[in-house]
Order: sequence, then structure tokens, then C-alpha cells
Amino acid sequence: MGCEMMRYTLIAIVLMSVSFIAGCNLISPDPAAVMPVEIPDAYAHKTGIDTPHTGKENMDGGWWRQFGVDELSQLIETGLGANYDLKVLKAKADQALADVKSQKSNLGPSLDYSLGGEQNYSQSKTRDQSRSSDNDHSYSASLVAGYTLDLWGKNRAEVNAGELEYLAALQDLEDGALTLSTDIADTWVDILAVRTRMQVLTRQIEANRMTLKLQELRFINGIATALDVSQQRQALAQVLSGMPLLEKEEKQLINAMGLYLGQTPGTPVAVSTTDIPQTFLVPQPGIPADLLENRADIRAARMRLDAAALDVEAAKADLLPELTLSASAAFSSGSLDLLFQNWVVTLGAALAGPLLDGGERKAEIERTRAVVREEINTYAQTVANAIREVEDALVAIDRQNAYIDLLEQQLAAVKVTMQNARVQYLNGQSSYLNYLAAWATMESLERQLISEQATYVKERIALYNVTGRRGAFFTETPAQDQDKNTGAK
Repeated sequence: MGCEMMRYTLIAIVLMSVSFIAGCNLISPDPAAVMPVEIPDAYAHKTGIDTPHTGKENMDGGWWRQFGVDELSQLIETGLGANYDLKVLKAKADQALADVKSQKSNLGPSLDYSLGGEQNYSQSKTRDQSRSSDNDHSYSASLVAGYTLDLWGKNRAEVNAGELEYLAALQDLEDGALTLSTDIADTWVDILAVRTRMQVLTRQIEANRMTLKLQELRFINGIATALDVSQQRQALAQVLSGMPLLEKEEKQLINAMGLYLGQTPGTPVAVSTTDIPQTFLVPQPGIPADLLENRADIRAARMRLDAAALDVEAAKADLLPELTLSASAAFSSGSLDLLFQNWVVTLGAALAGPLLDGGERKAEIERTRAVVREEINTYAQTVANAIREVEDALVAIDRQNAYIDLLEQQLAAVKVTMQNARVQYLNGQSSYLNYLAAWATMESLERQLISEQATYVKERIALYNVTGRRGAFFTETPAQDQDKNTGAK
């Protein structure tokens, strides 16, 4: 018996040694992924961001504090607490955290128990019609413990991958909050702009009505012609037709704002500010490499890339045998008070691994490696897209500002033209149509200038979004520390 036991022990040792040597070769890390995009040293478009303030940016309380408008701050903070999309992202992060807790449970031993009781009744009848009955009782209890050694790091790799997925979900939440804050700010600016255009249009309508009355009076006195009066009526009808479109735009913007705030569309939204803020601190773009740290979507893509690399390690470890330790204690007795006096204890160890699986596990390795290739390109695409967005924002800010300057010059020139046309008309040197044409152009430019100034403000707001200047949204997470340990290059 002793020789047999020794033989089995030697066989087990040999199998463990072979498995360990093979395992060391199989689970060696794959080469670090190389990002297929080159990050430039600086942005191609050089522009001077005009900042009326001096000194370092202060993002305490959120970037929107740079406006200095309490109404905007209240709207954004309400949205951050009530928006449905953010609640969905928060729920996804909670799911990822629960997955991590579940995966961590696999790292430790398991202990299960069972308790049972049984009562048997029996009855028999003989040929002489006599009856006999019997009953007995039995009770049982057991404890079963098991522990699978994580020899090749499979469980730990799965836990680490799950933690990275959780941190990536938090980054999605952070990115969603930044996007929501800029969306609310953009909609708020649009509401102010459309209301300002409505005020300007109202003044233009009143001016056209007064001019129509004057033309009718001039016609009665024989100074103006019927054509002059009809042309003025046409001009009035033209400006009147613009009001319903502005009213429609205002209502739709209010509905959009309500949805951002987690309210039912149609619910009144308190927007009482009258002037569009034109001067507020805009973040300096820095250099493209700053985006890797500042943008939450890039951090999330990097974490998912690292999680995919860990999935490869877990898939490779699944090819190797597992060593499981087990222990059980069983108790049974026909009498409850003697239950723990009758017991059996069993200790065991099992080495199990795949021999033939039709290539399923190797296919899983190839699949996870393909996922890594997908994630590295997703990461590269995210970085490249972020650089493009900043470049676009810088161009937009610079050219929009230049466009507004030219519009202002055009408006000034049209006002001079209109004044000259009016003088010539009153002196009988020109037709009323020339005056009306210049007047209509001036009215259109006044409304357009308001829209373009609002666009300029929104493009400056967009720079906060595309540079990842999130301000203070949620509690800091260990995402930054985790990101420092990533393996992709």
C-alpha cells in the first residue's frame, strides 16, 4: 500500500511540474500593443484665445462658473442630478461594480452547508389480517469547503479586467456629464439668442407699421405713389412672417432644455436672463498630449484596451490545469442529540485540465486577441477624433470672430446706404424700392448678427468639451492611478 501511494504521489508531482513549465510558457504576456496614431507636438491651427481674465483657470464648482450667471449654474446642476441619460450611465457603472464584486468572490474559498431531517413510516399486513407499523427518524448535516488555487492568475486577471471596465464606466459617466453641461449651456444661449431676435424683430415690425402709416399719409397728400404704399405693405408682411418661426424655435428649445433637466417636455423652464454673455474665461488648448489625461472618453478607451489585454491572459490560463482543494464534514444520526457524535471528514485535492475540447479554448484566445486589436484601433480613433475636435474648435473660434467683425462692418455700410437712399427718395432722386431694399438688408443683418454672436459663444463653450475640462462633477475615482499602470504604448 505504501509503494502504491508513493507511486501516485510521484506521478502527481511530475504532472504538476510539467503543467507548471507548460503554464509558464503559455501565459507569458503578449507584446504590448502599439497605438497606430501619431500625436503631434502642437495643434496645427494657431489662434490667440482672448481671455479677459488673467492667471490660472479656476474650475472649482464647474467650468460654467466662468460665466458668472447663477441661472446657468442652477440649470446645469439640476441637469447633472436629474438627467435620464446620466442616470443610465450611473446604473451601468453600478452594474460593472457589482460584476467586480462577483468576480472577486472567486478568489477566496467557498463554504456551503446543508441541514436535513427525514421521518419514515411503514406498515405491513399478514395473512391472518394482523397489521404492523414502524417509523424511524434520521437527521443529517454537512459542511463542504472548496478552494481552487489561482496558479496561473486567471481569476486575478478577470478581476483586474472587471475593475478596469468599472473605471471605464465611470469615465463614461464623467464624459456624459461634461457633454450634458455644454448641451445645457448651448441651449440656454440659443434661448437667449432667439428671444433677443424676437425683440429686434418686434421693433422692426413697429418701425415698418409706422412707416406704412407715413406712406399712406404721404399718398393721401399726393407726395407718395400707390406703388410706394404697396411696397411698404410688402416689407411689413415680410417681417411679420418671421415671428412664427422664432416662436416655434423658442418652444422647441424650451422642450429640449426640459428634457436635459429630467423634466417632461412642455414643462416651463425658468430662463430670465436677457443678455448673452460675451466675455468669459476660455481654456487654453494646451498640447495634444494633454488630451490623453484630460478627456474622459480617451481614458475610458485606454482602460477597455487594458481590460481586453487581461482577457487574453485569462483565456490563455484557461488552457492549463486547475488544482482544487476540498474538505467536507458529514454528520448523520437517527437521534438529534447524537447528530454531531457521528461524523465523517473528507479531505481531497484534484488536478483537472482539458485534454480534448475541439479547439474551443484556443479559439477563445484568438477571439480575445482580436478584441485587443479592435480596442487599440478604437483607442487610436478616439485620440485622433479628439485632436480633430480641438483643431475644429480653434478654427471655428478664430474664423467666427473674424466673420462677426465683417458682419458688423457690412451692417455699418448698409446703414449708410440706407440713409443715402432715404435722402435721395425724399428728394425725388431715387425710387422707394432702393430705400426698402437697404432697409430689409439692415433688418436681416441685425438678426443674423445676434445668431452669429450666439454661435461664437457656443463655440467657445465647445472648447471646454473637446479639451476635457470637466470641472467638478463627481467624486474623484482611482481611475487616474489605474491609468498609469496601463501597458499599451
